[in-house]
Amino acid sequence: MATHLTKLDLILNTITDGVLVVDSHGVVLYANQAAESLLARTPLVGQSLAVPVNTGKNSYQDINLIRPSGIAWAEMRSAPLEWDGRPGYVIALRDITERKSAEEEIKRLAFYDALTKLPNRRLLQERLNHSIDVERREGKQLALLMLDLDRFKAVNDSLGHQAGDALLQQVAERITNRLRDVDMVARLGGDEFVVLLEDIAYPDDAARVAEKIITDLSKPFQLPQSDDVRIGASIGISLYPQHGDNSEMLLDYADAALYHAKDSGRGCFAYFSEDLTISARERIDMENRLRRAIQQQELLLFYQPQIDIASGRIIGAEALVHWQDPNEGLIGPSRFIPIAEETSLIVEIGEWVLREACRQGRLWLDMKLPSLTMAVNVSSHQFQRSDISTLAARVLAETRFPAGQLELEITESGLMENQDKTTAILNSLHEQGIHLAIDDFGTGYSSLAYLKSFSLDVLKIDKSFIAEIPHNTDDMEIAATIVAMGHTLGFKVLAEGVETPEQLAFLSKTGCDIYQGFIKSPALPAQKFAELLCKQK
Repeated sequence: MATHLTKLDLILNTITDGVLVVDSHGVVLYANQAAESLLARTPLVGQSLAVPVNTGKNSYQDINLIRPSGIAWAEMRSAPLEWDGRPGYVIALRDITERKSAEEEIKRLAFYDALTKLPNRRLLQERLNHSIDVERREGKQLALLMLDLDRFKAVNDSLGHQAGDALLQQVAERITNRLRDVDMVARLGGDEFVVLLEDIAYPDDAARVAEKIITDLSKPFQLPQSDDVRIGASIGISLYPQHGDNSEMLLDYADAALYHAKDSGRGCFAYFSEDLTISARERIDMENRLRRAIQQQELLLFYQPQIDIASGRIIGAEALVHWQDPNEGLIGPSRFIPIAEETSLIVEIGEWVLREACRQGRLWLDMKLPSLTMAVNVSSHQFQRSDISTLAARVLAETRFPAGQLELEITESGLMENQDKTTAILNSLHEQGIHLAIDDFGTGYSSLAYLKSFSLDVLKIDKSFIAEIPHNTDDMEIAATIVAMGHTLGFKVLAEGVETPEQLAFLSKTGCDIYQGFIKSPALPAQKFAELLCKQK
């Protein structure tokens, strides 16, 4: 046997796989050099092997090995063998540490967010499905918290993407530190996170966690670019089983609740409710109907006169999109534009509105009606996501409407989203001769410094500052200040929502240039507007 063993040694010590023979108690009877190297133990013969051997049959398994240099992985195959008349097993070990590391890396990339190292949407979905199954069997409940950062874009735009990435990493850390070990936080992308709270005793438990997270995230962040960065968070909450019995419903309803929290002023949380359920269903239904409406050409434009205060003459028209639904009738923009903005539909609608307004403006010019400015609203989503400058140039060329009579209205908040990009777009539009207006002024967060850097022509005072004139002195002071500020910067100032002679008299006294509102006329269909325009020829 010794001669045979010596020959076997010579053969087995030339291969890279480890080979062991153990008796029925796991004591090593034979080991080649590769096995001793892999297990980092020498000599092995005579020692008990702390490796599980599947007795009684051939087996195959992966095992991890703790070595001084760290954890390694081996592929182990074993089979029964009689050795010197004693029952035992032959074991073959192959080092698969590199393969395991590669598999773990693939798994990490597939299931974890690269920036924050948090689970991603895919892993969240799997965990949530599993958690629902467990809670269903055990009669327990869980909560899903959808979290969105407030003012994150402002940090990203002002301090740069590197600062934004560092901020997201610190946010992930703060949320994780607030949770129990059994809970989970995932990053869906951008500045959106989801927290899964398993086995909660009461629905209010979710609110308490949400409040603590909001408090934690409202504290200053220390970034290399700034040591006092302040943001906030809004959170939407859905509950199992109260609000839904599957992962898709819980995610959708938490997202709906998040929108409710944002509409409530941000920096707060909101539960999904039956009212929100109905609202969500109505929103989805309207989105589907709106898609059909675009295809079936059910959209139409109304035009509200814009009047020069000094002369009392109509000098402009604001194009406002309406929806002539075959079942519900005429639907105003406030009902469907917010839904369009949540989807890509706003880009398609915005392009149609611009083209239709310019087409109609060209018709009025051909009819020899008094010349006027055509004001068209541009959604902040459309402004940032599409090439509005190229679109405007193409539409003006197609319709032959003069660029100098087109005025694009962009909301104050829309201007501030990405200031460098905004400046470039506005300059490009201005170079074409297009006039530019800032809509809903006073409701956003722009500053004089930024307004001075933008190529603008008109400031539109939001109607919320006009509605209570002359009864609200604060609104009167705000409106007068905006007029004075606009003139100082070289802008014309237009007041929206003027409904009473007292409001018009006040605006005239402050030096406001233009107004629009029901005191003159509501928004009218094209033919009615043309008739009104003809009366002042």
